Amino acid sequence: MEDGGRVWVLSAEEGLVAHMARGECVIGVLSDSDLPPIPDGGYLVEDEESVDAAFAGRVYARFCHKPWIIGENEALILREFVPGDLVELYRLEQDMRSYIDLKGILGTLPDVKWTELSAVEQKELSERFAAYIEHQYSFYEFGLWGMFRRSDGKLIGMCGYSATEEEDMSLGYYVYPTCRLNGYATACCRMALDFATGWLHAEMVTACTRRENSASKYILRKLGFSQVGEEDGRLLFRKDLTVPEAAEEPEDRPAQILGKHFRRT
Repeated sequence: MEDGGRVWVLSAEEGLVAHMARGECVIGVLSDSDLPPIPDGGYLVEDEESVDAAFAGRVYARFCHKPWIIGENEALILREFVPGDLVELYRLEQDMRSYIDLKGILGTLPDVKWTELSAVEQKELSERFAAYIEHQYSFYEFGLWGMFRRSDGKLIGMCGYSATEEEDMSLGYYVYPTCRLNGYATACCRMALDFATGWLHAEMVTACTRRENSASKYILRKLGFSQVGEEDGRLLFRKDLTVPEAAEEPEDRPAQILGKHFRRT
């Protein structure tokens, strides 16, 4: 790892328990022996060869409570939020209050600047945000992520997934009006879809948008979504992420997570 940390990829026979006891970051390898419960940060994979640098990097980042980079290009970084993003997120979610296609993280917000909030209000929002970061990302490994402009680090929007009542993953996105028409939403949605396929091994995601939102409908269709219905003036879309059976699986496939042995609470 960049900071000198290590990720151990071990079976029970190779000393997994001893490394866990020292508080080290461990990925368990399935073996003939029963693996003990991993109390602080374990993933289970089929074999050591399937763990590449990207996989190990994500496991280590979660172990160290660092944000995951969901995707990036020359203009943008899509990443998990961290507590230090709160004030910027507050401004963003105030801006998107009239945008009903995406529910944010912080809930209903007052029409005042962050500095005008009382200490109690700031503390409540900070605790709500911290709980989302800790539980949503750790338990589900997906959520709403921040779009950050690479040139100045500014938060310009959000993109990610929310769970529906049917337990589907629903894709949503929002970009500040002043930052639109640059392809940011399309780029970040592609990153989110790649993450859903490559890391989460999801088979299908949904999305919805208002009938009058032509730009959003264009983006969804460009990304391969198909309209499947309409409800209360909102168009419902779906995208099948299943890999065609005829496609050959690459030999250097990313590690398939067989299970996680802990959930932070």
